[in-house]
Amino acid sequence: MEAYNPKKIEEKWQKEWEDSSLYEADEKSKKPKSYVLDMFPYPSGDGLHVGHVEGYTASDIYARFLRMKGKNVLHPIGWDAFGLPAENYAIKTKVHPRETTEKAIENFTRQIKSLGLSYDWSREIGTHRPEYFKWTQWFFLFLYKNGLAYKKKAKVNWCPSCQTVLANEQVVNGLCERCKTEVVQKDLEQWFFKITEYAEQLLNGLEKIDWPESTKTHQRNWIGKSEGAEIDFPVDKKYHYVLLHGYKSSPKMNFHPWLKKELESRGHTVEALELPNSQDPDVAEQVEYVLKKVTFDENTIVLAHSLGSAVAAKAIESTGVKIHKLIFVSGFLLDTDPNRVEKYVKTAPFTCDYEKVKENVGSILYLYDKNDAFVDENMAKRTSEVLGAEMVQVEAKQSHFVAKEEPEVLKYAIESVRVFTTRPDTLFGATYLVLAPEHPLLAGLKETVQNWKEVEKYVEMAKGKTELERTKEGKEKTGVKLEGVEAKNPATGENIPIYVADYVLSQYGTGAIMAVPAHDERDFEFAQKYDISVKTVVEAPEDRTENASKDEKKISEVYSEPGVLVHSGKFDGMKSEEAKAAIAEFVGGKMKTTYKLRDWLVSRQRYWGAPIPIIYCEKCGAVPVPEKDLPVLLPDDVDFMPTGESPLAKSKTFHDVICPECGGAARRESDTMDTFVCSSWYYYRFADPRNEKEFASKKEIKKWLPVDLYMGGAEHTVLHLLYARFFTKVLHEHGYTDFDEPFQKLRHQGLILADDGRKMSKSLGNVVNPDEVVGTYGADTLRTYEMFMGPIEVSKPWNDGNIIGARRFLERVWRQAEKVTDTGEEGEEFSQILHRTIKKVTSDIENFSFNTAISQLMICANTMEQMEAIRSEDWRVFLRLLAPFAPFISEELWRGTPEMDSVHVASWPEYDEAKVREEKRRIAVQVNGKVRGTIEIDGDTEEKDALEQALQLPEIQRHLEGKTVKKTIFVPGKILNIVVG
Repeated sequence: MEAYNPKKIEEKWQKEWEDSSLYEADEKSKKPKSYVLDMFPYPSGDGLHVGHVEGYTASDIYARFLRMKGKNVLHPIGWDAFGLPAENYAIKTKVHPRETTEKAIENFTRQIKSLGLSYDWSREIGTHRPEYFKWTQWFFLFLYKNGLAYKKKAKVNWCPSCQTVLANEQVVNGLCERCKTEVVQKDLEQWFFKITEYAEQLLNGLEKIDWPESTKTHQRNWIGKSEGAEIDFPVDKKYHYVLLHGYKSSPKMNFHPWLKKELESRGHTVEALELPNSQDPDVAEQVEYVLKKVTFDENTIVLAHSLGSAVAAKAIESTGVKIHKLIFVSGFLLDTDPNRVEKYVKTAPFTCDYEKVKENVGSILYLYDKNDAFVDENMAKRTSEVLGAEMVQVEAKQSHFVAKEEPEVLKYAIESVRVFTTRPDTLFGATYLVLAPEHPLLAGLKETVQNWKEVEKYVEMAKGKTELERTKEGKEKTGVKLEGVEAKNPATGENIPIYVADYVLSQYGTGAIMAVPAHDERDFEFAQKYDISVKTVVEAPEDRTENASKDEKKISEVYSEPGVLVHSGKFDGMKSEEAKAAIAEFVGGKMKTTYKLRDWLVSRQRYWGAPIPIIYCEKCGAVPVPEKDLPVLLPDDVDFMPTGESPLAKSKTFHDVICPECGGAARRESDTMDTFVCSSWYYYRFADPRNEKEFASKKEIKKWLPVDLYMGGAEHTVLHLLYARFFTKVLHEHGYTDFDEPFQKLRHQGLILADDGRKMSKSLGNVVNPDEVVGTYGADTLRTYEMFMGPIEVSKPWNDGNIIGARRFLERVWRQAEKVTDTGEEGEEFSQILHRTIKKVTSDIENFSFNTAISQLMICANTMEQMEAIRSEDWRVFLRLLAPFAPFISEELWRGTPEMDSVHVASWPEYDEAKVREEKRRIAVQVNGKVRGTIEIDGDTEEKDALEQALQLPEIQRHLEGKTVKKTIFVPGKILNIVVG
């Protein structure tokens, strides 16, 4: 027999399988489907390294196994081809990224085929190709039209090196996930997807999918669900209120007289204007009247009811002076819905410059009546959205807030610091407040804060710090007290100081915290530094003392667990968990669930990505590109050099467009989409990759989706995996799918480390190229070695010296073909080994325990090596077991038997239960390491069954009486130790 020559046989079968389309999914098959998917690769110019090979080989073994088990397998391949590396390479080499990307794809394709990976190449896709990103743009518009995509000015993560913004998920320890440059904060107008609306669904869905628990935990922590209460702390500062009434109203009607009296009784000044011609209003006339009557400044709060909101917005736009706050009470903003309001005013519709309004106001609140008869909820949401206002839904005493007294209006009119706390039970112990440096209240306090220059200096210093620097553990807490301003603790009525401190972040919670130093380590540390009162209000039940001091600056230990309330008025003696809702209700707060998850920022100021399909028209505003005009293509007349704005901004051919609504001159959006948008839906496209009418037909989605097995790196836990789940939740909600989780089973491969124990990196010069390994040893050897290195999920160092073991194993298998015969009887001993091998390899593939499956195949091969002859029937069983791991050698040896079809379409062997059962063995049963009895079990008895049998023994029961089983230690066939406490 010829010597084993992998180069010869691997090239031969690679071509044969490709020519015969062996691995294409069968659209007409009646077999049950199985969708096996890899996280598709980014085709870099460097090509694959052996780390990539590990995950692809693992999923390939599983896909081959399922085909042999009678499944119609979809195992596709494609390219996540947009992204920063290709554009950075284009900047460096002056070569268009489209050209370098296609060359990289050619190289990846060659490498992948050389490894014998059984992909269905007929379904190949690339996210950079217009026929694909047309549907990425369709998804953007789908989200936009359903209120899930919006643009706003916000503080964003900016990478100075990549010259682009990053989503929160792409910042790791304060550094750019891609280039490791320190990220800074910038204020920019950006597009976001409302992933936060699906926070609860994303949490709940984790309970029903087969994913690694560590990945689920990471997603839960990232979503960060907290249950607590929102509580308002009134600020001890006097404001000037301007009240504007609505249509057919006056300052003497509805809640206005009562509200004026209430505000004045608290020391505020109030102007309640009588707008001219309220029966037949001319908004321009009313705006002119307001501008003549009112002097606006940073101490002004404008509260506008109903149609008065349109007057307020236009007046504030015109002043050029920044006021403290604007409150809409069921407000109409005319151009958000002109057909709804034009019958009320002479000048409708008119336009309002939303950006100027936002620039001239510290903060905007929209108060909406849930039962409003005049303003529908969509209009209220739209108004809030365009103005960046916080929308609060309450129940008015009378629809549209027209009662003589409206307590909710007063509650939200009074300026206060709103905090979110998971411990409202500790409210009586709140001795100070802390504001984030970005908190909008600060600007309105400029004239009141006595040490404003010190505060201003601290705020500027905080702006230069990264989020990581501001929040990292062990960092000394710093802050500045706002001298001359205090807040009122709503539970005690006591005034408490307000501080600004950089460890509080504006993007989390409300941007302010109530500090309870007796029950929070961070608050205690801050209180000790700034000599702030510490008040114990919760004690452990066993430590209750009636005479504890109210002021305990000198306490040395913080108690942060639940307990029993003390020094909390009528709530004394109540359990803290029960007191949470009761105290929140007592002070007018509301129990609320919040999440750390933030909306997904998808704008990128780069060229190599899918253009955002929005057109801007001076008359019509933001207009979605009509679906018939998709895809919006990338122009070629661009300079790739990064300047801080998208290269597309300078392309004349890209921007000279006509508004789809009015036909006037317009301009396209310059930003492109985050590459993760493309990868959030690609698994649908594989089901129907050539569809020109939709991203995938519902028929094909129903046939192939969801993905049964997904294989890829754990580094995408809160990036791709979270985004893909979000997309699927939205599609399910809108009737596109009958499932709401895209990946039923997920498995991660560990890293293949360099032989020096470090991560493989081109910059470190320690990358192992699979081409070199395949050229020297063959693809089957590489596949077998990587699967044999250790459990698939753990990181493992590459070792050039160990790979020879895998090659020698395959050479031994190769030599056994000489001993195959059609005659002879089956030996009992080998028959048992063979059937145990069938059972173990089957179980191990199903459980992704590939290293132990190969170990069992080696045991079986070693036994065959000792035999003089091997029955042809047994040989074919062994080759079928080996085929998923080493497909080329298995195919070559299989075709040397009478079999005509490929081994990879042969049926998977079944084992005989009688031949795998080992003889019974007597093992010792220990309790805490001491032998207390024995049981007789089969050699393959599992731990749970052995424990169940042991617990029936009276002598074991006696030693367990009154004790709790902590864990069990089971050595199959030898010992069972029950650890109790």
